[in-house]
Amino acid sequence: MAKVKISALANYNDALDATNLGADFLGFHFFSESPKKVSEKLASDVISKMPPFVSACGAFKDADHKQITKTVKKCGLKLVEFCGVESPEFCKAVGVSLNVKTLKQFKLTQESDILTLNEYKGNIDYFILDITSMQNVDGAPEAGTRILNLNLAKNAETLSVPFFIAGDITAQDILKISEVLSPFGFDGDIGIERLPKRKDYDKMNSFIRYAHGLK
Repeated sequence: MAKVKISALANYNDALDATNLGADFLGFHFFSESPKKVSEKLASDVISKMPPFVSACGAFKDADHKQITKTVKKCGLKLVEFCGVESPEFCKAVGVSLNVKTLKQFKLTQESDILTLNEYKGNIDYFILDITSMQNVDGAPEAGTRILNLNLAKNAETLSVPFFIAGDITAQDILKISEVLSPFGFDGDIGIERLPKRKDYDKMNSFIRYAHGLK
């Protein structure tokens, strides 16, 4: 049974729904580039009302150690996700000093990406692998088909680092992915949204059930 991380949560109701539906991790964005960035106060308020069996994860992008430390302590985060160009050494230092699990996000687009992932082996606890991309149709950039780069993720399995599959995936994608890969978990975000900053309850329910091997 794969774990489920619901990312970019921006309100209490979605976090509560995700928890009640069986999510294992609740993700919050703390970097300004994200349209779903939340304040430390909002995240702290939401997290404090969640049961102890669900773990909160904070996503950061090229933040310094001091800022990450402040947010982790204020919000009670159990995991830190790195979404920028943080070095392997920096990721490991944060994890050790704050006693949190660490995740590093990667966008997989080509075979050589495996070399970059290998640099982080032993320095982080989990990979977050964005495996979606757009394939142009008839050479028109605006007309494309979303594809899942399953072979690239298959390469990552050889590193023996637990990983989450991400990239705006849906519940139906989970069924396809599970035929080829055995990820540690699935990361849900845009693929289970109803509106910006609002998750769709039914989509989230299906996403979590499929990831947990239920139909």
